[in-house]
Amino acid sequence: MKSGIQLRIKGKVQGVGFRPYVWQLAHQCKLLGDVCNDGEGVLVRLCTDSDITEFTQLLYQNCPPLAHIESIEPQSFQWDKLPNAFTIRRSGEGKMDTQVIPDAATCDACQQELFTPSNRRFHYPFINCTHCGPRFTIIRHMPYDRPNTAMADFPLCPNCLEEYQSPADRRFHAQPNACSVCGPEIKLCDSSGKTIANKENALLLAAQQLLAGKIVAIKGIGAFTLLVMRVMMRR
Repeated sequence: MKSGIQLRIKGKVQGVGFRPYVWQLAHQCKLLGDVCNDGEGVLVRLCTDSDITEFTQLLYQNCPPLAHIESIEPQSFQWDKLPNAFTIRRSGEGKMDTQVIPDAATCDACQQELFTPSNRRFHYPFINCTHCGPRFTIIRHMPYDRPNTAMADFPLCPNCLEEYQSPADRRFHAQPNACSVCGPEIKLCDSSGKTIANKENALLLAAQQLLAGKIVAIKGIGAFTLLVMRVMMRR
């Protein structure tokens, strides 16, 4: 066995791109070990007995936009099997003792993709990345991983899976990652629940229904919103 260091990190550290951030930082510092989510936050295991003050300081200094570290508690750790790289390992289960962050507004990078005709997510309403999108409203239980969210019902397509697995990508380990090929889509249903329009046609028909004086209920990511015209023009 070889001695190492274990870092227990608490705060807003799940659903914010924190594991990919730790992965990138560990590679930058040439450290071996792993990182995972669990019921208490994030757990980092390092295969080193050297001073890690610089690594810890960098964790605080360059946090992802939605993340907030409340504490980092170092402990000694013994490796049964020495790692030969730094990896993101499977999340650990356990009691729920970590913060769940709220949904985040669409970031600038995603907005640019949303309105770029050549982008594969052009006009895709559920666009997101590690810096934005649904969090609290899709979580079924912790730790925050895709199988534990409403996105478990939407397997990643090859393109989205490639983004999810690519360390250089903005969607590296983005749990809600999706596109029009593999993700949820818009549909319009009548009062009986029958689908009467899909995708952009659903939006156009919903607008027509509003102009005709109808009430439209929008099922968003986290709740229902009722829409109605405030003033109807007489014809």
